[in-house]
Amino acid sequence: MKGKRRGMRKPSWRAHVTPLFALVTAATLGGILLLVSLLVVSACGRGEPAAQTVERMSIVVQTWVGYGPLYLAADKGFFAEEGLELAFVHEELDAARRDAFKAGMLDAEAGTVDQLVSKRAFGAPVVAVAELDISLGGDAIVADESIRRLSDLVGKRVAFARDDVGETFLAFLLHESGLSLEQITIVPKAPDKAAQAFLDGTVDAAVTWEPWVTKALARKGAHVLASTKDEPGIIVDVLNVREDIVRDNPLLVKKLVRGWYKAVAYYRAHPDEASGIIAPYFGLTPEQYRTAVGGLHWPTYEEARADFGTQDRPGRLFALFDTIALIKQDSRRIPSSPGAAQAFRPHILQTLYDSEQATE
Repeated sequence: MKGKRRGMRKPSWRAHVTPLFALVTAATLGGILLLVSLLVVSACGRGEPAAQTVERMSIVVQTWVGYGPLYLAADKGFFAEEGLELAFVHEELDAARRDAFKAGMLDAEAGTVDQLVSKRAFGAPVVAVAELDISLGGDAIVADESIRRLSDLVGKRVAFARDDVGETFLAFLLHESGLSLEQITIVPKAPDKAAQAFLDGTVDAAVTWEPWVTKALARKGAHVLASTKDEPGIIVDVLNVREDIVRDNPLLVKKLVRGWYKAVAYYRAHPDEASGIIAPYFGLTPEQYRTAVGGLHWPTYEEARADFGTQDRPGRLFALFDTIALIKQDSRRIPSSPGAAQAFRPHILQTLYDSEQATE
């Protein structure tokens, strides 16, 4: 899943949102050009909350259908009900997001566990506080007709985003098969560009995610070589927040997390309405969106709480983090393993609906 997840259509916020504006800035962060588009969602929404202090957060996302409940929560006023005003930031490049976090320019992100590994390894002060989605077919390797097994990739041109979801998924599968990335010809491309390169015939295979997987399959003879349907549990998206915010204002973090799980529950209960709200953000019809998210699972609050576990009794995501870290270290993508124990804050989920403020 969840390299880079996720070009996004200009959102069409409903009337209960204050007038939309987009702020585009370019800032050089460690030599990387960061293009940021802020879409500020008003705290006034359907079901406007009673008088309370409105707090603000920014969250950076990529174009990944699994993040749809964030837009649903904004549209339906679930964040507003919590007294939260959320600013959406769109940035595909994970290195840019990492540097922005280090500079204190962002508050939160939706991202994959492998992205969290890289951020932690290079000093970005972010920690995971909730589980968002699990890829069950939404991420895939799409190949031409000459490639029928993983070993057929040796010597072939393969497009994917470096140090991102695509690379992690492919590296994981190659590692299990006794192969390595060094045996293929890597063509670095953003997820949408990887799909386009495959469609143009300039590469033999591409590693990407929905909606780009479906688009890449339009090439004659194209097929899915491997996907997270066959290899579930490798690509998992989590909600990451700056460490200082989790430490100093855990109640603010809980507002964001509760809004997410309200939206997940609402989608389950009203999939037709919910997909109609979300689909335009991805340039899809509601039917196409419902099909696309068939390749992922949104864990319930109870499932996510179990997957996180506690600091004393870690859940399965701790082991996934450490396994990915070892693969990245072996392939020299990170200097050393950052350690799952320092990368997760399970107490946010464990006390999500407690009346008293949780502490570290």
